[in-house]
Amino acid sequence: MSQYLIDVHAHLYPSSFPNTPIEEILLRAKAANVKSIVNVSETVEDAKKILELKNDASLSDSLREIIEPCAGLHPVQPVGSMSLISTDQANSMLEFIRKKSAELIGIGEVGLDFTPHVLQNAIDSNPNLNLSTEELKKIQRQVFAQQIALSLQFDLPLNVHSRSAGHYALDCLRDYGARKVVMHAFDGQVKYAKKGVEMGFFFSIPPSIIRSPQKQRLVAEIPLSNLLLETDSPALGPEKGVDNEPNSIIISASEISKIKQISFEEVYQTTANAHRLFTRIANHY
Repeated sequence: MSQYLIDVHAHLYPSSFPNTPIEEILLRAKAANVKSIVNVSETVEDAKKILELKNDASLSDSLREIIEPCAGLHPVQPVGSMSLISTDQANSMLEFIRKKSAELIGIGEVGLDFTPHVLQNAIDSNPNLNLSTEELKKIQRQVFAQQIALSLQFDLPLNVHSRSAGHYALDCLRDYGARKVVMHAFDGQVKYAKKGVEMGFFFSIPPSIIRSPQKQRLVAEIPLSNLLLETDSPALGPEKGVDNEPNSIIISASEISKIKQISFEEVYQTTANAHRLFTRIANHY
């Protein structure tokens, strides 16, 4: 079994860490035995920065190889006071994925966000559009479906956001035939997560599990064979409101070990799981 860890969901680019050099973060991750970081975007600009980092000659080869690029359009787009995906944003991301598919290991962060205040903010910020909550949800589903289609076309796994929309996102994934999926920081009910397991999907666990009874219940009920590790850096750390980094992934692993009453070494199964899902990530034996 591989004796290293993989962070399957992080936002590792300068705009997420304006006060911390990315090189320092990568060095700390490497020291913590994190060999791969699946770097997800929220916008086309993020995705471009991720590929720039992957090819940054100022970083050593051993640091660049840790970065595993993804590209995807997040369902919430905070441009000024807006939180509504535009057609132009969606089309730009779809074109970017098509153009750069050979350089990507997955598509993400994509999905649905039905958080009430997010939907209301979109309505309030776009009064001229006269959109209802249901119409906003429909727009999110349409963009999600387009990115699911690209994942099938290019055989790239999906890295899925589903805040306050867990079972809706799972229904979309099922209805559009998604095959390779990780549900990132899933906040839905265990009964829905189990349906995801039945479809062969994975669930990634952030360090915030130590302060989340919901995540603790999820780990208790989901088989180890369907669990992955993530940090969602700089969010979802062990302390609320404090920047999180990939080196804290050891907290996720330790908590899984504790909840499932297994050795820490057995949690390395999540690394094998990550390789099963993200087949373009190199093995580091």
